[in-house]
Amino acid sequence: MNTRNPDNGYPAEPIVRKGELPDPFAVPGGARVATREAWRERSLAWRDMIAEIEYGGMPPAPDAVEIETLAHSGISSWPSRPKFWSYRVNCRGGEKPFSFCVQILFPDRPEPVPAIVTGDECWWAMSDEVARLVLDRGCALALFNRTEMAEDLGYGGVPDKTRREGGLYGVYPGRTFGALSAWAWGYHRCVDLLHKLPFIDSKHIAVSGHSRGGKTTLLAGATDERITLINDCASCAAGAAAFRYVGNAGETINIANVFPSWFGPRLQSYVNREEDLPFDQHCLLATIAPRPLLLNYALDDRWSNPEGMVQCAWAAGEVYRFLGASDHLAFHLRPGGHAHSVEDWKVLLDFAGCKWFGEKPGAPYNKHPYGHLKPAFSWKAPRV
Repeated sequence: MNTRNPDNGYPAEPIVRKGELPDPFAVPGGARVATREAWRERSLAWRDMIAEIEYGGMPPAPDAVEIETLAHSGISSWPSRPKFWSYRVNCRGGEKPFSFCVQILFPDRPEPVPAIVTGDECWWAMSDEVARLVLDRGCALALFNRTEMAEDLGYGGVPDKTRREGGLYGVYPGRTFGALSAWAWGYHRCVDLLHKLPFIDSKHIAVSGHSRGGKTTLLAGATDERITLINDCASCAAGAAAFRYVGNAGETINIANVFPSWFGPRLQSYVNREEDLPFDQHCLLATIAPRPLLLNYALDDRWSNPEGMVQCAWAAGEVYRFLGASDHLAFHLRPGGHAHSVEDWKVLLDFAGCKWFGEKPGAPYNKHPYGHLKPAFSWKAPRV
């Protein structure tokens, strides 16, 4: 029987506990990173290893990106009368050209504005309330459907969940990248677009996504330093939560068997062997440092493994502290279940306000109710 913490009622025993989280400062051969200058090389090594083993590598960047304007319109029924412009992003390179559409909702202002990008338009997710919140904070909202890059086979009735056809698989055949990598590539191409638009402040581009979309934004942010703020909402396993520490009812590394098309083929060999994986998800988070990173989770979303997220935030936080950027990594836990809620968006905008505009934080960051939780690692950041 699973014991519960008497202070909060949450299950105290994890369903997976497979040893310590690996030391991100460790260098092959037994040494450790000792200086901030040396961290970059180690960070790139972690990024490349994780991208290859977990996600099957990344699709190549296109040889050229051309922007085609589709429409200039607006929302006259809203008091602020924002602009709503549509584009086609045409990518050249690979076996054939590839194109997809992006819509941008932005406030009508004389100066360039920051932008938040979400690829979750494959879902019925974006509400008028959220869109207005983004605009009221002086930000643009860029929307695209990440499944244009690769079909999402994570739904019922799929006859072959390993299928890798259509989208980018026809552009870059014979490669091992999974759907998460293809979707992250879509975020990168959106950044290409935003860098070409004079009304966008290209130094302030954030990405946000929910669940499998959150897994995507972490990978997108880790592999493109032009993204200056990364937000993950409830990404679960293979996102911001640890494989080695999974709280009661949480998603485990077996996700590689359940949704094999999302990942590279090598991850499946580590199912039930989490302790042999040469990294855990805190290493992915650490590759984003020192850029701002916000993790939104929900207390009743047991499937997302919120305790495993806290473990990864603590561990990656050692890297942020080492780089002198402790306050650039934050997590937020709200009541409720698995959703990209209005509260999650409000917390993201609060975080962006702190990092982009120097505003004082209003959300309660880095607080959790898990009195039983102890760090799943004993190492610390080197002194600098």
